[in-house]
Amino acid sequence: MRAFIAVELPDALRQEVAAFQSELGSSGADVKWVEAGNLHLTLKFLGETGENQVGPLKEGLISAALQLSPFTVSLEGIGAFPSTTNPRVVWVGVAQGKEELIRLAQTVEQSCSRLGFAPEERPFSPHLTIGRLRSRERLAPLIKKLQVAELRGGTSTRVDRLILFQSTLSPQGPTYTPLADIPF
Repeated sequence: MRAFIAVELPDALRQEVAAFQSELGSSGADVKWVEAGNLHLTLKFLGETGENQVGPLKEGLISAALQLSPFTVSLEGIGAFPSTTNPRVVWVGVAQGKEELIRLAQTVEQSCSRLGFAPEERPFSPHLTIGRLRSRERLAPLIKKLQVAELRGGTSTRVDRLILFQSTLSPQGPTYTPLADIPF
């Protein structure tokens, strides 16, 4: 199964982001926008994970969570990877809680590496992926919007748990199923 570890977002914040996606979507660019119900802050993508790894992974994350304290996150700004003039992935930035998310991702990374999961090659960059370009059609209007649009002062949320998700891909889009809910 494909798996990842993330922080879930409350519905109010998801709806704010969905409205922002709609604003950007009016550009007409060929973007696959992340469905509101699937919006989350990814801490670690595990990739293919055996069912026999889920138990030890959950135990490792529970142990790691004992070192953690709840914190607040808010979203603000917009960007794209690799850049706003050459976007492939559109994201919303993290304002409050950025350093705490980095530490949380490092803790998760250490826990996963002890279980044999490959370490990330790039440093963790806290962001919320909101869309992926399918093609470069109608790109110019999106680039213009990326240069002027900005999510400002979004609803803040308390982060007090990690979720281990299974990701099932289908032609209709991904389905995320929680495998473990780990409070801290």
